[in-house]
Amino acid sequence: MPSAVFPFMAHIDRLNHRSQAQGARLPRLARYNALPFGGYAVSKGRVVLWRSMYHPAGHKMLADAGTDVVVVDSTNMDELKQVLHGARALWVRTPERVTADVLDAGKDLVVVSTSGFGTDNIDIPAATERGILVVNHQGFGRVPVSEHTIMMILATAKQLVWGDRGVRDASAWNLRSGLQITELEGSTVGIVGVGYIGSEVARKLKYGFNCRVLGYDPYVNPRLARLASIEMMPDLHTMLSESRILVLVPELTPETRGMIGGRELASLPKGAIVINTGRGQVLDFSALNAALDSGHLFGAGIDAFYPEPLPSDHPLLKNPKVTFSPHVAGATVEASLLLARSAAEQILAALGGTMPAFPINKTAWEGARSRRPREA
Repeated sequence: MPSAVFPFMAHIDRLNHRSQAQGARLPRLARYNALPFGGYAVSKGRVVLWRSMYHPAGHKMLADAGTDVVVVDSTNMDELKQVLHGARALWVRTPERVTADVLDAGKDLVVVSTSGFGTDNIDIPAATERGILVVNHQGFGRVPVSEHTIMMILATAKQLVWGDRGVRDASAWNLRSGLQITELEGSTVGIVGVGYIGSEVARKLKYGFNCRVLGYDPYVNPRLARLASIEMMPDLHTMLSESRILVLVPELTPETRGMIGGRELASLPKGAIVINTGRGQVLDFSALNAALDSGHLFGAGIDAFYPEPLPSDHPLLKNPKVTFSPHVAGATVEASLLLARSAAEQILAALGGTMPAFPINKTAWEGARSRRPREA
């Protein structure tokens, strides 16, 4: 690639697989090259990773298959667009957004891969219109996010963050007698979103803590609900009125965006706990802060935010009743490896003209504008 066309490409560093596997820090733009790998029938082409994959194994799989892997570790849209010239695949890590404008820069894009299950950061109608396949990765968050969700419930109920801080600064010892610590055992828990994650949260709560688990999801797979012993509720507010703990793990859709606001939080029993390990835009954070300050809610545990990160002056960040984690519920070592492998496998399958395991918009490859490779 001539530097006159891509002036910033002179800053690209070439890293070997050994340094990457050992956790070497990536520069803003990095390229990986390797000898062709016989496992996939793909022609060499550029694969752009917008931010690094969760595990270097994905980078290596792509490079070993003969692709030219370029990592764009930047929010600069102009840099991304220049790298997309001639690229055949794009992998994007949340919260970066693949807009129609980004897709137009990738005239040769065949496939766009998410970093996990959610696809709300990709303009899927625009991709479909251009004949570009979009893939996600299903089921890999089931264990890590369900574990993290229960951890957040317990941390909130047991006031773990307060206790840790209080022991460190010695302030806790004189305050223990007035401390409100609650139990999870036998509680009624309402879950919004009964998919892979919601059903696994329910199963753990039901059989680990003898909880009564209620569910709200108009599109639930009845088999998932039945296997997890979830009582599905006909409407949201009926479930909220009975839920001592509310768990939010739905997909982000037009129906779920802004679903939980002040009215919904007021429907919860006094002293309830709210946990969001799903999508930030499902919950109104200002309304949550108000419900906590008023004493209506006992506490909250938040892993997903909107915007992400929250502005530094957002009052929720100063609320001692909230336990935070930085959107890492699904980012375990085990899940990160599986997600990276899934992404590499699906990208390589698509570049070889084969339908990947988890296509979101199959119709993109069926129309007249389909970019599906035909030479495979």
